[in-house]
Amino acid sequence: MKGFKKGLPSVPNLPEMEKETIKYWEEIDVVNLLKTARKDSPLKTYYDGPITANNMPHYGHVVGWTLKDLIPRYWSMKGNLVGRNMGWDCQGIPVEYEIEKKLGFTEKKDIEAYGVAKFNKLCRDSVLEYRDSIFYYETRVGRWFDKSDMYYTMDAPFIESMWWSLAELYKKGLLYEGHVVVAYSTRAGTTLSTHEVNSGGYTEVEDDGVTISFQQKDNPNRYFLAWTTTPWTLPGNLLLGVGASIEYAVVSYDSKEYILAKSKVAEVFAERDFRIISTFLGKELEGKEYLPIYPHFSEKQAKGAFKVVLADHATEEEGTGIVHLAPYGAEDFEILQKLGVTLFDYLDDQAHFTDLVPEYKGLFYRKANEKIIEDLEKQETLFKKEKVLHKVPICWRTDTPLIYRPIKSWYVAVTKIKDQLIEQNKTVTWVPDHVGTGRMDTWLENARDWALSRSRYWGTPLPLWINDKTGEKKFIGSFAELEELSGKKIEDPHKPFVDEITWEDTSNGGTFRRIPDVIDVWYDSGSMPFAQYHYPFENKELFESKFPAEYVSEMYEQARLWFYTLLVVNTALFDKVPYKNVVAHGVMLAKDGKKLSKSKRNFPPMDEVLDTFGGDVLR
Repeated sequence: MKGFKKGLPSVPNLPEMEKETIKYWEEIDVVNLLKTARKDSPLKTYYDGPITANNMPHYGHVVGWTLKDLIPRYWSMKGNLVGRNMGWDCQGIPVEYEIEKKLGFTEKKDIEAYGVAKFNKLCRDSVLEYRDSIFYYETRVGRWFDKSDMYYTMDAPFIESMWWSLAELYKKGLLYEGHVVVAYSTRAGTTLSTHEVNSGGYTEVEDDGVTISFQQKDNPNRYFLAWTTTPWTLPGNLLLGVGASIEYAVVSYDSKEYILAKSKVAEVFAERDFRIISTFLGKELEGKEYLPIYPHFSEKQAKGAFKVVLADHATEEEGTGIVHLAPYGAEDFEILQKLGVTLFDYLDDQAHFTDLVPEYKGLFYRKANEKIIEDLEKQETLFKKEKVLHKVPICWRTDTPLIYRPIKSWYVAVTKIKDQLIEQNKTVTWVPDHVGTGRMDTWLENARDWALSRSRYWGTPLPLWINDKTGEKKFIGSFAELEELSGKKIEDPHKPFVDEITWEDTSNGGTFRRIPDVIDVWYDSGSMPFAQYHYPFENKELFESKFPAEYVSEMYEQARLWFYTLLVVNTALFDKVPYKNVVAHGVMLAKDGKKLSKSKRNFPPMDEVLDTFGGDVLR
């Protein structure tokens, strides 16, 4: 054929052609070449959501990389200066859990026995190891990025900027210590935030649903019937809750009388010979006293415990219409606090019973269920037992069921700025629109305060030192401030080194010691607009020139994760929305219909596709 070059293959080897092209780009340093050529052009900024460097990437990441590369390329072709930096989410449970699995650890105490310093070094090294693999695959699919312009959330300058931000929130009254019921990962041994709970999703489990009889104090032959799927909370029972407008019945059965919602009588007493004696509204039960089924907290009767109260979450949908209240439910906790009933928690960090309930000491909470049911049956308190299939939340990283428990934690007061967040979101262009107007807006409407504290090791330490004598608090906003107070040089702001920094209060006595918590890793990524530039300690003009971003893109789930934490942190600090345009892409699924996962490795190696079809085809 005329003009056909001899030796050119009829079927081109696309993967080899791409490798040659990538090699050429690297030889001419195309990213910096373009940056130099456009140095006087209008600036366009996008934020790279930091990828968690805890495992090998998968095909779902390629979707995100493509969108992160596409718009900046378009901007460059239109003659703009475009920054192509990348971010690395280096800390938190995702990284820790991978190291725990490699070391065969099953509990937090394994880390402490091994040594926190050694463990954290492995976490740091692991991040850098996976970073290089991710570099390779991002390059292989043709994404351009600037290796000279990277940020790592584990770096000291990044952490110092976060310390500054936390101190600022504290000054603004947007950071406080609270004692409320929060989601708790028993495997990770730490609290979780609402956005982490949402990320983990729910799984269906089979539990024991038990109906328990509580003897009325002034009528020994009459019992209140309450139902629960968490028998492990029964030793902590403090109140019974009824619905004010629900119709209740007194039922005669087997020479005893039982109180429950009238609508549930037929179900609860199925195949039993019973008779309804009387009916009345729940409000008539308010104040009735009953005898505790466990003796351990009986002294609390004098402080308002062991009586019937009105509770909005008592319904006729399931159970008996009467709920048992213990400090392990959010609604329960609010009622107990309101009534001034002293609270407690009889589980340790790994959710094993402590000596507050000695007969179950050492038992994991789920293992204790069987023993508790057995004991209640022996004392004739168990009225009915059944198997119940229901959904429970799971930990977003360990895939284990979560529980709810009362824990002191530091919170970002999101509810104080909720209206502002909702208004800020209205200024953002979302693609597709329904992610912003539906998913994000609904999440903001129902926003709760953000549980920030984490009882872990490899993370940003909460920069709070407390005087062990006077209780005085000092939120530290810079390394220089801490060095001046302590007289010690900050070499590494991570645990365990930062925990060793103390100082004496020469005026009032006592020693200032840091609280042991680190913070939610999602605060790290939410801080990236300013922390990547070590703002406000340096690069003030650079940060301001790149804030807010013209464009961000991640999976739609990030509306309740990174997009959300970006909005909260930066609105709280700067009264500004951190992004103007958001592209929220979908989720790539594995063969079994489940989401692709780095940790589960439920996908074929990417090299097979890249070496067969090439990166362009994959994109």
